[in-house]
Parts: sequence; structure tokens; C-alpha cells
Amino acid sequence: MTMVSSSRFTAILVTGVLFLVATSLAADTYRWKDKDGKTHYGAAVPAEYADQPYDVLNNAGMVIDHVEDTTVSMEAREEEKKKGHERAPLISEEERARQYDRLLIIQYGSIDEIIEAMEVQVAQLGYDKQIIEQSLNSTHKAIREQIKQAADQQRANQPITADQQQAIDHLYTRLAADRKRDDSIQQQEKKIRDRFEKALTRYRFLTTQDQQEDGEATDQG
Repeated sequence: MTMVSSSRFTAILVTGVLFLVATSLAADTYRWKDKDGKTHYGAAVPAEYADQPYDVLNNAGMVIDHVEDTTVSMEAREEEKKKGHERAPLISEEERARQYDRLLIIQYGSIDEIIEAMEVQVAQLGYDKQIIEQSLNSTHKAIREQIKQAADQQRANQPITADQQQAIDHLYTRLAADRKRDDSIQQQEKKIRDRFEKALTRYRFLTTQDQQEDGEATDQG
């Protein structure tokens, strides 16, 4: 096995084991790809992508389910998950924490690598953030134009039509939806940063502890 192949195998192995020992948290994030192959995250898979494969991530950002067969309803999947949660854990929380520590040291060679991994995941949200920002800006502009037109009509003693009022109401509905999507993206970014901050704190503690133990061993020698 070449060095490159060995590295890839190690990375795959680490990722797989991290999945098994990750702290059990609520699965509330879905990941899917659009027709251009761009990755998206959200609280639910949009209807237009409902027949496409998708991943389910927990609050730690770990993939806990990959769905290929979309013919099975989400309700049925949730019921199956509930049954799974009722089963006794395979390992204790103490052992889970020990394995997490070991894998954290294996996965990352330095603090900089952890920060880089965090920024990569944050950057993956960039496309969605850009689309939402563009939609917010265009909606705000359209609302301003509609209100200005209505004000001009009122000054000219012309009534606002039902179609105009409906258009304005529709824009405010779209604005609320965009703000909700923007808030969801902000929450996802916060979860990513919080998760990596915890990993950084733990990594610093573990590496500092190792350095102290090495120093003590040298002094004794």
C-alpha cells in the first residue's frame, strides 16, 4: 500500500470511527446537492430535491444517516430512530469520551489544522448565504418601489388596487421567509464554530498535558 493510499485509508477510518463515538445529539440538519452539484444544508430537504439522496447530520456535524431510498417516508425513518434510541448504548460515556480524545489527536496534527477544518465547513455555507442575501436585497428593493408607487398614487388621489396590495403582502411574506432562512444559516454557522471551539479547547488541554508529562519524564531521567 503506498503512503498516499495509507493516508487516505487512515482518514476514512478516522471519520468512520468518529461517527461511531460521537456524542448522541438531535439530528436536525439535512445536507443535499442541487443539479449543479453544489452542497446545501437546511432544516429540511426542499420538495424539488425530495427524490434525491441526502445526508442527515447531528448537532455535532456528523453524518448519522445517508438516505438513498427516498421512497421511505421521513416519518417511518423517525419512528425507526426512536426505537434505536431506546436501545442501551454499546459503550459507556466514559469510554466514548476516551475514544473521542484519542481520535481528536489522530485526526488533527495541530491547532491550525482544526481551525482550517472549521473554516472549510463554514465556507460551505457561503453559497447559500450569498443566495439568501441577494434575495433579501431584491425583496427590500421591491418593497420600497411598491410602497413608493402606492404613496404616489395616494397623493394623486388614486386608490391602491387589490393586486397592488396582494403584491405588497406577497413581498412581506417572502421577506419573512428569507429572514428565517438567514437565521437558520446563522445558527448552522454558530453550531459549527461552537463544535470546533470545543474541539480546540480539548485539543489544547490534551496536547498541553502530554507536553507536561514528557517534561516530567525528562526531569526524572
